[in-house]
Amino acid sequence: MRNGVPPQGESEQKAQRVSRAADSVDRVYGEIKALAVEYRFRPGQKVNEVELADRMGVSRTPVREALNRLVRDGFMTFVPNKGFYAREISPDTVRDLYELRAAIEHSAFRLACQRGSDAEIEAAARIWEKAVTRKRAGLLQDMSEADEAFHLAIARLSQNVQIVDALERLNARIRFFRRTDMETTMRRTETFGEHERIIDHLRRRDPAGADILQQHVSLSSAHAIIVTKEVIARIFLGPSA
Repeated sequence: MRNGVPPQGESEQKAQRVSRAADSVDRVYGEIKALAVEYRFRPGQKVNEVELADRMGVSRTPVREALNRLVRDGFMTFVPNKGFYAREISPDTVRDLYELRAAIEHSAFRLACQRGSDAEIEAAARIWEKAVTRKRAGLLQDMSEADEAFHLAIARLSQNVQIVDALERLNARIRFFRRTDMETTMRRTETFGEHERIIDHLRRRDPAGADILQQHVSLSSAHAIIVTKEVIARIFLGPSA
């Protein structure tokens, strides 16, 4: 080092270390989030940071940073002097999340009618129409994935980055519930019919479709209890419960 200025090689090495550390946190965050989305941590379970670090081949530092991010995302809670815990489940929380989703998508649909081009609207419609074709051919394995992609495509037509970001974050939190709900024959049948109406209103740029979409997404208090009970049974007893 000359005159307090590190050699060029040293600066580059430091930058590379910082970059690798950031990549490590992002990787660990992604892996732990995937576990949280699928409820691999049972509700209220204390998260073992040492065990996670060993499993992922990293130090506790990126694990702790990832867990802090997951607290902000709503997947974890942190209790001072005790540690991180997996999120709890309650019918009220599920209902609240679906009400928030309904409000976000209601606004997104109205903006989509104003801002989406004809070609973009048709591209969004085709996402679901392709899913319908695959379903009729017996090829659609996970309807909830197609449903999520379709709703997110409409949100993107709003051309509002914050709306899309909020919906993507919310989708991760309700994905397990959405999948469980979509497995019922009645819900699947309703979804096909309601999506056809939503697409029709979207093509006509009719903002009244926002109310149909909001009603389609909303989860009643009674139904929230049913879905939550089923999810809890699956988490603790397995899919066949």
